[in-house]
Amino acid sequence: MAINKERLIKLTESFLGKRLRTDHSIICAYLTGSMLSEDPFINGTADVDIVMVHNHSPAAVREIVPLSAEVTLDIHHLDQAYFSPSKKVRKDPWVGSSLCFDPVVLYGAGHWFEFAQALVEANFFAPEYVMYRSRLFSNEARTLLSSLGAIAANGTSAYCSAYLKIVENSCNAIACLSKMPLTDRVMMRQFKPLAETVGAADLTADLYDLMLGQTDPSLYYEYFFNSWQYYLTYFGNSPFSNQKMQSSRLPYYTAAVSAYWNEHLISSLWIMAKTWSSVARALQLDGNEYYEALCTMLEIHPRSCPQRSSQLEAFLEKVEEVQAAWGAEQGFDEREQTLL
Repeated sequence: MAINKERLIKLTESFLGKRLRTDHSIICAYLTGSMLSEDPFINGTADVDIVMVHNHSPAAVREIVPLSAEVTLDIHHLDQAYFSPSKKVRKDPWVGSSLCFDPVVLYGAGHWFEFAQALVEANFFAPEYVMYRSRLFSNEARTLLSSLGAIAANGTSAYCSAYLKIVENSCNAIACLSKMPLTDRVMMRQFKPLAETVGAADLTADLYDLMLGQTDPSLYYEYFFNSWQYYLTYFGNSPFSNQKMQSSRLPYYTAAVSAYWNEHLISSLWIMAKTWSSVARALQLDGNEYYEALCTMLEIHPRSCPQRSSQLEAFLEKVEEVQAAWGAEQGFDEREQTLL
């Protein structure tokens, strides 16, 4: 039976009920991420982002729990102490956003959520805090860009991982001016409307150019998809695998790439390049003909570093110009941020 959003929430509530009976440290649990959208599924797959707040430091900060072959729970565990002082959470683009962008509360003890949200949300959308969160991403992108040439000497996977991280941070610098940071499955698809919201529609074409070379990759779906899936499967079942890419999460990535290939190719390439680079670094796959072929075709190979570094610099400069224009429109005063 196909799982719809309503059914998915019920399954999540059932899981949470069982967990609450065995873990009495949980004081709050709320949904965030894709579950806040009308349709959280991509090609029949989804993950359920849950933030669980505990009355002491949790044993693990992240937990992946399969609900079915197509759906996993992505649980983020936090100590309630993290939410104090509230100023710290307002500066956190991930935790602060999860609390302030209309999460769905599944469980709360003693009105903890209401108090915590009210304290953080009080100034969360003030220009100085919005700019602070946006600049966390753009500053990290600039720092990484300054060392990209040196990183290129460390091999294809190290270079690609750094290159893609610069792109990701630049995108999230824009996203945070109006919304939450973007995650891998939706980054390329959702960037355009967020850029348009802050008057930066032209950034989308520049972003796509950073992920495309001179050769049309759409003709090589089977060649790249089958080899990429093979290495993701091997990695997901290996002792090197991380929580994010364990075998139970394989459909989360493969279903999205399969669906996007003809509908939104740039999203497929992004997901494939990001995940494959992580696998290549962990398994030391530099030199692998399939991975190297993808990086070469997309021109995100170390050989393309001089040209791509110039493009990244130009893109990041535009991002910083958008930040400055947004700040001026909001009446942002740099002196206010120094007081945060």
